[in-house]
Amino acid sequence: MVTRYIPLILLVGFLISCNDSFLDVSPRDKVSDAIFWRDADDALAAANGVYSLWNKPGDDAFNFFISFSDAWSDDGMCPWKWSYYYRWGQGNMSPADSDNNFHWRNFYTIVRRANVFLDNINRPEMDEDLRNRLIAEVKFLRAYVYHVMYYQWGEIPIVEVPLSPDELDIPRAQSGQTAAFILEDLNAAISNLPVNQVEEGRVTQGAALALKARILLFEENYVEAAAVAQEVMGLGYDLFQTSAGTGYRDLFMTEYENNVEVIFNVEYKIPERGNQLPRWMTITGGSEQVVAPTKALVDAYDTYDPVLDVLTAPNPSNEFENRDPRLDYTIAHTGSVWRGQILDSSEAPLNASVSGYGVAKFRVNEINGNNGGVDYDVNHILIRYAEILLTYAEAKIESGSIDQSVRDAINKVRARAYGVDFSEIEKYPEVTSNIQSELREIVRNERRVEFAMEGRRWYDIKRWRIAHGSSGVMNGEVKGAMVDGVYKDLGSRIFEERDYLKPIPQDQIDLTNGVLKQNNGYN
Repeated sequence: MVTRYIPLILLVGFLISCNDSFLDVSPRDKVSDAIFWRDADDALAAANGVYSLWNKPGDDAFNFFISFSDAWSDDGMCPWKWSYYYRWGQGNMSPADSDNNFHWRNFYTIVRRANVFLDNINRPEMDEDLRNRLIAEVKFLRAYVYHVMYYQWGEIPIVEVPLSPDELDIPRAQSGQTAAFILEDLNAAISNLPVNQVEEGRVTQGAALALKARILLFEENYVEAAAVAQEVMGLGYDLFQTSAGTGYRDLFMTEYENNVEVIFNVEYKIPERGNQLPRWMTITGGSEQVVAPTKALVDAYDTYDPVLDVLTAPNPSNEFENRDPRLDYTIAHTGSVWRGQILDSSEAPLNASVSGYGVAKFRVNEINGNNGGVDYDVNHILIRYAEILLTYAEAKIESGSIDQSVRDAINKVRARAYGVDFSEIEKYPEVTSNIQSELREIVRNERRVEFAMEGRRWYDIKRWRIAHGSSGVMNGEVKGAMVDGVYKDLGSRIFEERDYLKPIPQDQIDLTNGVLKQNNGYN
């Protein structure tokens, strides 16, 4: 159980200065609790301390962890067999896994810091509106962390206050309690958050509503999920587009940060804090990547005949011809152009990938970045408006409330990818079906290709329960790109029903003397 790492009030490394930007942080190790929590500056510094753990240098609590999770799905594979991301993707995670315990501790470190803030925020003399806004921001951050943990480990200990060392025996929440706790935090936050950002990177009302819609969808509360998504749709967000029609690709670029589609992202600012995701995730780094896309993901992209305005089978002699543009924007493959080079899966840089495919999404224009090519000055988007449109569509489909607004939501996302307005139905594969089963498959695949390599796929196949069994998408052979006329053989996977949840770290169970119970199948 994590409470060993949640002392009563641990301010060392917590108290930070509040400079021009809330990302410009530095330790205030010598400030004691007795002289802290005096005024608004202290309150802002403490809230910024919670944010700071989201992009902590050298830590992959969020920026790596979220996107790398596609290695756990049928969309990707981690090439490093010693890696945590490989082991769970192969259904080979042990309760004794040290990396599993490391991530548990990291997540609860953020929870601890949020709880210290919430336990002390009523002490400073400050404007009440600012106090309430900061409370709302921190409750959102805590809710976000809890939702990531919940969908990995299942019901987990709910820790709302700083704990003393003798309070180590908190059991796991009962069925439904963790989701209820997350929604409680979000509901408490929504009314006190601004619609527009007071500063780039800070939480807004839209972020809290969007996360609430995500949770409700995952919990199969479809009617309310659609209603909350529709509320976000009225806040002024939109799908990002450029005059060249390359909005899907460019929304992740440094020069378009904080665009109209971004609902919540992790802010980076070099040289203080650089984003290492382009180095480890994409062909920007020029070496082996943590997540290699699979042929199964490539096959998910539609082939569209623009002359006949119909979907067709891929061209056997050119499998990348007339494919959904998101394929080229997301996956580097034979025939892709990168910095003036026509790529080939048998040659560098793609031959460094275990699958022969590379990740093109998140790549950046700057070649060297910062710190010798390690850190980049680009934000990491965690929630964007396309998710809201597809959440709305899926929730309406599953609740049986199918109308034109459902098709419009999907078509807006699809048309943006093709660089056209969704009213130009002759220029992209418009969705016209009224049949629930057909629309279900359409919106599921739309989520897959729209959010490929953004860390959404594993959580989707988990909630849809389509990973296990003889027809499960995670079972069987895994293929990569075609090299010398043959698709690369990446081995096979065996996914059991237990693998929808990670094992609870054995170290945490031992700390509670067995009060914290293990997930089924890991005993």
